[in-house]
Amino acid sequence: MQSLKINLNQIADPAKKMFNHLPNLLPVIAIFLLAFAFSILGNYYHTQSAVKKDGEEIVGMLEQYIDRTASELYLLNKRLSGRCTEQDKLNLRAHAFRSEFIKEVGIYKDGFVVCTSNEGPSTIPIPNDVIDRIHASKKQVTISIDDSTSHLSTFFVYASINNSWGLNVLLPPERFTNLISQRLKASGYQYKLTILDHELNNADHVPYLAHFAFESTLYPFKLQLNPTSSTYQYHYFSNIWQTILVASLFSLVYLVIGYQLLAKRSIEFNLKNAIRNDLIELYLQPIVDINLNTVVGSEALVRWKHPIQGHISPDIFIPLAEKLGIIDSLTEKMLSMVALFLQNNPKYQKTKYVSVNVSRMSLVDDHFYLSLKKFAKRYPDFVNSILLEVTENIDFDQKQLKLALTNLKQIKNLGFHLAIDDFGTGYSGLNFIRLHSFQVMKIDQVFIKSLYSESSITPVLVSMIQLAKELDMKVIAEGVETEQQIELLRKLGVSYIQGYYYSYPVKPQELIKLSEQPEYTQYSDVPA
Repeated sequence: MQSLKINLNQIADPAKKMFNHLPNLLPVIAIFLLAFAFSILGNYYHTQSAVKKDGEEIVGMLEQYIDRTASELYLLNKRLSGRCTEQDKLNLRAHAFRSEFIKEVGIYKDGFVVCTSNEGPSTIPIPNDVIDRIHASKKQVTISIDDSTSHLSTFFVYASINNSWGLNVLLPPERFTNLISQRLKASGYQYKLTILDHELNNADHVPYLAHFAFESTLYPFKLQLNPTSSTYQYHYFSNIWQTILVASLFSLVYLVIGYQLLAKRSIEFNLKNAIRNDLIELYLQPIVDINLNTVVGSEALVRWKHPIQGHISPDIFIPLAEKLGIIDSLTEKMLSMVALFLQNNPKYQKTKYVSVNVSRMSLVDDHFYLSLKKFAKRYPDFVNSILLEVTENIDFDQKQLKLALTNLKQIKNLGFHLAIDDFGTGYSGLNFIRLHSFQVMKIDQVFIKSLYSESSITPVLVSMIQLAKELDMKVIAEGVETEQQIELLRKLGVSYIQGYYYSYPVKPQELIKLSEQPEYTQYSDVPA
């Protein structure tokens, strides 16, 4: 009984998930239903066009068959003397024997068949209308249907050699109906072939919906095609793959666009929800004094694990937060997590600091300054332990620049330390540090990674470091990954290092372990 219950649950859970996704599939189902509805309407016109095409092709096929039969008679004529000799009779019989459908071959002269493959010499009159049609034909070829000497309905093909001499063949009329049936197999047509006054048609008398007439311009026969309901079904199902393909393409486009819109909305919604419900995680990357091999501080970084898409890169969700106008909320959340970290680790708070990135958009937002003022009032002991990093590459107009500088001055008066981040990557850095004093200069990792690959980088670094000393700013090198970079930076007078060489960003409790080491050693944890 328990096993049965487990099996039922195994079946019920996937079925429940499938039904949960059913509303999302309704537009796809609607696309297919519309495609099939339009294809049913379009099938009427498509079948009409197909009937016309089939009729013209069948008439052309029958004309070609008659032409080919006449051509064979012209070739046969080259082996005949025209006097109905024994050799002529043998050649006539051989020609009839080699053909699957020819019943008899004859020679006609001056309006009479004078020699046949079956009887030899004879005198069989040819109707005058046949002679007239032969003379009127551009190809000197015509057809007729009549009773043969054996009183059976027979189809004749006449090929004139000259005005008084020619050859003819006798064929069963069923040969033509067989040709038509082969061409129209499985399509469900009713048809009627009229040769002169004789009618030939297929035996099934199924009600048809319309009829289409086609007439040969070379020979005296007409074709009538009557499409039935089976014909419309045949053409519909023959082309249904096109309907499925079109519906599938439209469904694919819908799903791709819908997924992109859903994913975008989902990320935006979930980012707001993550900030609001404390789903953003705090990670810290240590900053090390390479002369003392000790941790002197750390940079606060945020990580976000999306419930569906997994880990979302900060390079994606931080610009998104700026775009959505919630970057201040994200920064406030970071400060709140940093405050909790400092509160839980008073020993760290007394000797070390935590830096927090500030968006350029926040610098021109009075609300951000007010939030920092509230933070300073709530956590007065932590203000001196927080370094706010402002990126150098700030593209402000004059009005924004004035407002940013005012807010920076007020933030500094609250007791926060300020750092200019990514120094050297922008165009306004020198002017920015001229207009406002910073305590720390963070050199961008682009310069650090190019230390050995570009000889011109070293003088640039020397200039930056000299500028920092003149302005009484500490220097932190970002993105340090190798021992060679460490040695060169030490020679250049850089004491503070941040990068993967020492540690990837780690969780707060892991940072405490690293910072309590008497001498810092290289850490090899994986990136968060």
